[in-house]
Amino acid sequence: MDKEEFRWGILGPGRIARKFATSLPYSKNGKLVAVASTNGERAASFAAEFGASHHFDSYEALADSGLLDAIYIATPHSFHRRDAAMCLQKKIPVLCEKPLSTNPEDSAFMISLAKQNNTFLLEGLWTCFLPSFRKALQWVKEGRIGELLNLEADFGHKAAFDLQHRHFNPELGGGVMKDIGIYPLALFMKVLGHELEIQSTGIRLENGLDAQVVFQGKSKNGGQTFQGMVSFLGAGPSEACITGTGGRIRFAPQWFRPVDVWLEKEGCEAEHFSGKADGFGFQFEADEVEHCVRAGLLESPHWTHEDSLAAARLIAKAELF
Repeated sequence: MDKEEFRWGILGPGRIARKFATSLPYSKNGKLVAVASTNGERAASFAAEFGASHHFDSYEALADSGLLDAIYIATPHSFHRRDAAMCLQKKIPVLCEKPLSTNPEDSAFMISLAKQNNTFLLEGLWTCFLPSFRKALQWVKEGRIGELLNLEADFGHKAAFDLQHRHFNPELGGGVMKDIGIYPLALFMKVLGHELEIQSTGIRLENGLDAQVVFQGKSKNGGQTFQGMVSFLGAGPSEACITGTGGRIRFAPQWFRPVDVWLEKEGCEAEHFSGKADGFGFQFEADEVEHCVRAGLLESPHWTHEDSLAAARLIAKAELF
């Protein structure tokens, strides 16, 4: 039997928040109850569109409402520390859209604050909670492709060039590694561990931000290799593959979304897992937050605080300066 509804608030109703709100009805018990924006009309419009019963014209009013079981923070990266700190200090569980912050120091501060306040905090890296991603990790753990050899993953799209947009604005945490570098890095980390040597090259804009980064490296522990690419300049194949001595795991294109995944071995019919889901797939991270909060956990075992810190450090190493 399902539990009583889990009440969500959205802080910052932008594009990514719209994907979360669209996905939430497909979660187990999640319900959007309230929305907050510094623009009251925007909050009211978003709330009406997605059936939230309350809307606020300040983030503090949302946090003080007493209506919520958790808040999803969907503001630009550079505001994550500020917004998460406000919620955590009020002991409200937080799902903070990736990246957790714009640098390792701020991420460490936010995690420390969550622990001090005995309050749950999760970086919203939704891909890690998708059934296809979890299935691939299961196959690796079971040794289904033998000893690991190499991982490959890319994520690129052509972003409209606008120096005021968060993609290209340093004040809003711009840069391709900060925004989407965490996707391939998360796959590499969850398979190979945190101790990764990494080198990068790429294309930098006139304002100093990275617009395309190619990175590669190896695990310090086992020597397995990895290659990744992220870009705001054009769409690549957006594919991912994990290769071992006894086979490979191949994701369908747009691998970071709810997609199919195959376990392929030479001379054998491929084993197929369908990872397709309704909505955009954000319901799985919403379910994880609910599960952890109800269980009294301060972090998710599937994307831990230490995972977030390690990812932040690797992003900082791979950024072009």
